[in-house]
Amino acid sequence: MTNLIRAHFARLWRSPVFWLGTAASAAAGVLLWFPNAAGLAVLPPLCCAAVFSLFFGTEHADGTMRNKLAAGHSREAIYLSTLAAALVVMLFFLALSSPGILVTARLYPFGRYTPGQAALVIVTVALASAAVAAVMVCLCMLAHKRAVLALALVFLTLGGVMAASAVYDELQAYAGYWTVEYAPAEPAEGELPIESYGVTDEGPALARNVYVPPEKPPAALSFFVHVLPAAQIFQAITPEDFSVTWTMPLCSFSEIVLVTALGLALFKRKDIK
Repeated sequence: MTNLIRAHFARLWRSPVFWLGTAASAAAGVLLWFPNAAGLAVLPPLCCAAVFSLFFGTEHADGTMRNKLAAGHSREAIYLSTLAAALVVMLFFLALSSPGILVTARLYPFGRYTPGQAALVIVTVALASAAVAAVMVCLCMLAHKRAVLALALVFLTLGGVMAASAVYDELQAYAGYWTVEYAPAEPAEGELPIESYGVTDEGPALARNVYVPPEKPPAALSFFVHVLPAAQIFQAITPEDFSVTWTMPLCSFSEIVLVTALGLALFKRKDIK
C-alpha cells in the first residue's frame, strides 16, 4: 500500500489542478482572517471536490484502477491508499486556507482560547474536514463517470455547508449573549460612575453589561450539529460563545470509520471494467 500512496503523490505533484487548489487556499490564508469569515469553511472541501474528481475520479475512465488490480494490489489497499492521500490533501488545503484555526493563540475579538479549547478547536476542525474527505473518496471509488462525480462532489459540498449554516443559525437562538441592564443609581457628589452612565424613563441610571447564559438547544438540533461536519466547524470557530465538546470530533471520527467501511464493502463488490 505504501507504493500506491507514493504513486498518488507523484501524480499529484504533476497535477495542475492540485497546484491551483494550493494557490487558492494559500491566497485565502494570506488575505482573509478565517474566524471572521466562517463561510471559508467551504473552501478546502471545494478545492478537494475539484482535485478529487479530476484526479482520483479518472482512475476508472483511464484504466488505472484495472491496471492496479492486474498488478496484484488488493482492493483494500487501493481504497485505503486513496483515502490516505485524500486526507493529506484535505488537511493540507485546510492548513493553508485557515491559519487562524491552527494558530489559536492569537487575540480574538472576545478573548483568547484556553490551551484546552485551542486543542479542541484544532482536533474538531481537522476531523470534521477529514470526514468530508472520506465521503468524497467513497464517491470517487464508486462512480465511473468523471462529470457526474464532479457535480456530485460540488453539490455535496455546497449542500452540506448550506444545511450546516441553517443549523448553526438556528443554534444561535439558544446561545449566550451580552445585554445592557439599567439600574437607577446616583453617583456620590463629585464622583463619576465606574460604568457608563445612561438615562431611562425613571431618570439617570447606571448601565451594566450583563451576560445571559445559553439555553439548552433541542436534542434534534444538537444531533445535527454533531453529525454535520461543517456545522462543527462553524461552532468551533466561534470563540465568543465556546460550546464545543469532545463528542464532536468523536462523531467525526465515527463517521470516517463508518463511511470507509461502507465504501470498502461496496468497492469490493464493484465490477471494474
